[in-house]
Amino acid sequence: MSEYSTNRDRFRSRYRRWAVATGAAALTTVLLAACGSSSDTTTPGATSGTSGGSGGAGCRSGATSLTFWGWSAGYDLAVKKFNQTHPDICVKLENAGAAGDEYVKLSDALKAHSGTPDVAQIEYFELPSFEITKSLVDLTPYVGAAKQNEAKAAWSAVTQGSAQYAMPVDLGPLALYYNSAVFTRHKIAVPATWSQFAAAADTLHAADPKAAITNFDPVDAQPVLAMMQQYGAFPFTYSGGDRLGINFTGAAQTAFADFWQGLIDKKEVTTAADFSPAQWANLDSGANAARISPAWGPVGMQGSIKKTIGSWRAAPVPQQQAGQSAGGNWGGSTLAVVKGTEHAKEAAEFAKWFGGSADAWPILSGDVAGAFPGYLPLLNSPAFQSRTLPISGTSQPNKVFAKAAQDLRPIQWPPIMTAALTQWTSTFAGVAKGTETLPEAFKTFQQQMVSYAKAQGFTVTKG
Repeated sequence: MSEYSTNRDRFRSRYRRWAVATGAAALTTVLLAACGSSSDTTTPGATSGTSGGSGGAGCRSGATSLTFWGWSAGYDLAVKKFNQTHPDICVKLENAGAAGDEYVKLSDALKAHSGTPDVAQIEYFELPSFEITKSLVDLTPYVGAAKQNEAKAAWSAVTQGSAQYAMPVDLGPLALYYNSAVFTRHKIAVPATWSQFAAAADTLHAADPKAAITNFDPVDAQPVLAMMQQYGAFPFTYSGGDRLGINFTGAAQTAFADFWQGLIDKKEVTTAADFSPAQWANLDSGANAARISPAWGPVGMQGSIKKTIGSWRAAPVPQQQAGQSAGGNWGGSTLAVVKGTEHAKEAAEFAKWFGGSADAWPILSGDVAGAFPGYLPLLNSPAFQSRTLPISGTSQPNKVFAKAAQDLRPIQWPPIMTAALTQWTSTFAGVAKGTETLPEAFKTFQQQMVSYAKAQGFTVTKG
């Protein structure tokens, strides 16, 4: 099992615990107050985390020293390569904690104007929470030309208006990852549309009442939001400033909720927690015949199952109508240059190399890191697309995931995701328990998020 996937699984649960412990407003209590602040590179009185610090091992004396906060596996190997090939810059990688742990420390350091890193790993969904507080350096003067080598959705996620606040790294485009042996045994055709998917679920469950076509964890916000994106029902709209669209009760969102609730009611999908032993057991036993999987999913999945290695195949996610190619994204990180750095140019050079170079990506996409690229030269390369995995036999799942990455609809995350992820866990718990429905949870969550956003000073619309 790739360390990348193992770490991802760990920081997801760690993020939930952090969110509950710190409360919904950890990063958003000063959002609107910061909207009108200056966006220049240096904060008066701020000190970079590299001031007086030492660089990475083996660096040349006199090299510009940068501190980089990041947690994903394999990042140390990429930093080592950068230092070897850029003798005038010395990057020191520090693990300040995964995901939420790092975000809290970064937020605290920014408020204190002390101890910030030069560069920080920030996931796509959390980036706007730092953008709105003017905490990130606009990279447009430094890395704008990199746009041509990045997937459209990845680039869109790091830009706001004419500004670019981070360098995209990896993506998690969705595909239907299915057990070909189960599909063949029950004569189920790979569904191309969601109506065909529902029919396949009926067929499977009728043939084997203990089987369900897939798992749908309503308590895990990120995959649900990724699936809503693919379905054309992403509930947030945001283009900067104090106007925010929140819509969990529109026609598309209600149709999405009704579709999955119908499968839950018929017990044609399970609701086990993502990455739990129960989910892996269901996938390995045939109790779940498929998974709506991100591109990084198969690597981790093959370390958690034994009986069905070699049986899994990738196909495009079902569409609303045949012939469409809408995609959804689950996961992925960026590298942002943090306001207060004394070395914005060098930090931007590192971020650009890390997310967008032919030297970095063989490392990031390798066996240790296992990241799925938003970097087009690798994403489109025949060598990358033809890679095989034991779990998929001789098939080539990257071909499907690479196409899905190109089909992603650009979205803009709102600057309230810390609160949203915190609240989601409790609001949607009843759906998994069977004490409430998904449409009911959507209505409740709509009210909660609108109230929260208005309390933070946002003007809220339904998108």
